[in-house]
Amino acid sequence: MKRVRGLPTLRGLLTRLVVALALVLAGLILAAWMGTVLTSRNYRDAAQLSMHRATAANQLLVDMLDAETGYRGYVLTGEESYVTPYSDARERYTGDLAALADLVEGDDDLERSVTKLDGIATQWFREARTVIALRRAGRIGQAVDRVNAGVAKRQIDVFRAEFGRLRAMVVQSREEDLANADRARNGILLGIVLAAVVALLVLGGSVRRMWRQLGGPVAQLALGVGRVARGRLSDPVSVQKDSVRELAQLIRGFNAMQLQVFQQRDAVAAAARREVAQQTERRLWETVQNGLLPARLATAPGFRVVARYRPAEAALLVGGDFYDTVHLPDGRLAVLVGDVAGHGATSAAQAAGLRFGWRTIVAVDPTPARVIRALNAQMARHELRVSGVFASLIYALIGPDGNGVYIRAGHPPPIILTGDDCYEIVSADRGPLLGAVDEGTWPEVPLHLDEGDTLVMFTDGLVEAGAPEREQFGVDRVCQVLARERTTAAEARLERVLDAARRHDNGRLRDDVVVMAVERIRQVEKYPT
Repeated sequence: MKRVRGLPTLRGLLTRLVVALALVLAGLILAAWMGTVLTSRNYRDAAQLSMHRATAANQLLVDMLDAETGYRGYVLTGEESYVTPYSDARERYTGDLAALADLVEGDDDLERSVTKLDGIATQWFREARTVIALRRAGRIGQAVDRVNAGVAKRQIDVFRAEFGRLRAMVVQSREEDLANADRARNGILLGIVLAAVVALLVLGGSVRRMWRQLGGPVAQLALGVGRVARGRLSDPVSVQKDSVRELAQLIRGFNAMQLQVFQQRDAVAAAARREVAQQTERRLWETVQNGLLPARLATAPGFRVVARYRPAEAALLVGGDFYDTVHLPDGRLAVLVGDVAGHGATSAAQAAGLRFGWRTIVAVDPTPARVIRALNAQMARHELRVSGVFASLIYALIGPDGNGVYIRAGHPPPIILTGDDCYEIVSADRGPLLGAVDEGTWPEVPLHLDEGDTLVMFTDGLVEAGAPEREQFGVDRVCQVLARERTTAAEARLERVLDAARRHDNGRLRDDVVVMAVERIRQVEKYPT
């Protein structure tokens, strides 16, 4: 067997994979390191903010000291030149206080301290204005007495003490920010390095083991394929102990294939015969399909009607599920879903007869009780009863206002999907299967559809999907799918339900399924333009 040139070997692919992953890891580490540096820089910006806070606080203290110097000089000497530094400091104080307040915004402790400083300064300025006013009025003695009383001095001392606490808090905040930045940076870097080391170790071990479990068996299988290409079908490929499970299964399948090559001719012939039988069944189904399923569903204003049919997938046999709708002259919508027991031509013929009989009877008198009695008379024949051919049926009659009734003959109850709920209409009012008795009672059950509600009717193949090997699909799962898809179109909702039932039944439906949705369309209010 010639060696194919130009294609990469498995070892080369794995080597390039390791290199690529290593480069990716290196890039991740670099990016993470840069992120750490940026994070640390942000923390240091916070520390820089602390320095600006300290500078602003110092400027506030300078303003107070300048104001105090001017105040005391004027009171003691009476010279107006001392008033100028006092006034300038007082004007600067307002702007410097606002700048400091902006810098401490968001820190509750610092905001409280600045507010307290401002309160003390406000009291001091008030005392200073009083003394200065006395001095200017010529009441020197009173002014000196207030100075000697030490009110202003005590206030300025309190201001200095509170300033010291503010400064200490600013310094402490800066130290905490720096410490947090260092710890965060070191922790992130250490975590990244450890993760990279562990990833490389795991990757290296995985690649080595992969080559041992994959490369060797693949080489053996390639040799076996070469032998088959040369016509040698009797030499099996040995399965190595450390082969991966998938390759071991592939090799065993390859060995089995060599033993069955000549037997496949009979299998192909049998498959061809089965295909002919299925094609015959499909042609039969196409012949009776027009009798079971309407080409177009009738609907009524304010309603949307959608139906889906899925035949049993086990043998593609013609079944007895059917459905139909009629828009009556009085505006009501008549809806039918039925199921004749069994498969084949007999069931299909009875289903078609029931459907056409229903349309004829409804056109004359759509009263549910009368319709169902007439259909029962059609099915209650001795030869059908002896053969076990019965039918279940649900027939609903819905008015334009959403009010209506339904009647059941041994059929599953319907489901109503609303804007916030999905539930089965629980009622014991149902009659016997059509054809089971000569005379029976089939009670009418009222129903109502609000705008946006959907009435869902179906045959038992939907809820019984999965039986008898596992739990039935059931009404609860039907409601879960409908509720999850309530915002999608009605057609899509039914498709989702059928797909979910098939998945629950191991990927195939064992019985025919009909599911029909009658949705009362929500009317959109129109506003004048």
